[in-house]
Amino acid sequence: MKILAGLAALLVAFLGVGYWNATRPPVVVEVALPLPGLAPGTQIRVLQLTDIHVSNPDMPRARLEKIVAQANALKPDLIVLTGDYLGGKMIDWPRIYFEDVATPLAKLRAPLGVYAVLGNHDEPYWTAKLMAEAGSPKLLVNAHADAGPIVVAGVDSLHYHPDMAKALAGIPAEKPVLLLLPEGQQLVWAKPSRPVLALSGDTHGGQIILPLIGSVGDFIHGAPLCRRGDCTINGQRIFVSSGIGTGWIPMRYGVPPEMVLITLISPLPLEAGAGGG
Repeated sequence: MKILAGLAALLVAFLGVGYWNATRPPVVVEVALPLPGLAPGTQIRVLQLTDIHVSNPDMPRARLEKIVAQANALKPDLIVLTGDYLGGKMIDWPRIYFEDVATPLAKLRAPLGVYAVLGNHDEPYWTAKLMAEAGSPKLLVNAHADAGPIVVAGVDSLHYHPDMAKALAGIPAEKPVLLLLPEGQQLVWAKPSRPVLALSGDTHGGQIILPLIGSVGDFIHGAPLCRRGDCTINGQRIFVSSGIGTGWIPMRYGVPPEMVLITLISPLPLEAGAGGG
C-alpha cells in the first residue's frame, strides 16, 4: 500500500507540475532573422503567436485576454498567428466556442497589421466567418496581403487545401515576403518559388520532453523535421515556434509556452538569394 500511495503521489506531482508549466505566462523569445529582399538598415519587429488552443482547463478566455495584453505591450510592428486557435483537448469542459477566441484576438494591435492562417484544428468556414465579423486578424488562405514594407503570405493547412503557388502569385518581385505556414513540413512537398522567410508552429516544441525519453509526442506522431527554432527544410529557412497552448494533454515539460518577437533584418550578401526554388 505504501508503494502504491507513493506512486500515486508521484503521479499527482507530475501532473501538477506539468499543468503549472503549461499555464505559466508565455516567455518572450527574441530572435533576429534575415528577410530576403529587405532593404539594408531596415528592421521590422514581428510578433508570432501560434497554437493557442483555447479550451478548458488550461486556456480559458480569461487567460487568452491576458496573453493578448502581454502581446500588445510589446508594441510590435506586425503580428502574425500561425494556426490552431481552438480546442484539441481530450476533455474540454465546459465547452469553449470560437466566439470566445475571436473577440480577444480582435484586440491585437500592430501598425502594419495582424495576419493569420488556419491550423489543422481550425474549422475553415466558421473560423473565417467569425474572424471576418470580428474585423481582425486578417485571415490569409492561400493568399497574401501588402503590409507596407513587406508582403505577408499565408498557406492553408495540410489538412485542407494548401496552395503555396497561389499564395505567392502576383507579388511584386521587389517586395520582401514573410510566409506563414500552419505546418512546416509543407516545405517537403512545396518549395517557395521565390526567396522568403517562413514561420510556422504546430509542433508545440515537443510539449512534453522528458529526461532519457525525449519528446513523448515522437512516439505517436514521429519526430518533426523541425521541432523548434531556426531550421532549414528542403533548402528553405523556417522558424518554428513552440507556441502558447497545449494539445490533448494540458501539460508541458521541457518547453515553456512562448511568443516569439522576431526582428527582421536585411540578409548578409551570402544570404540574399537564399530560400528560392
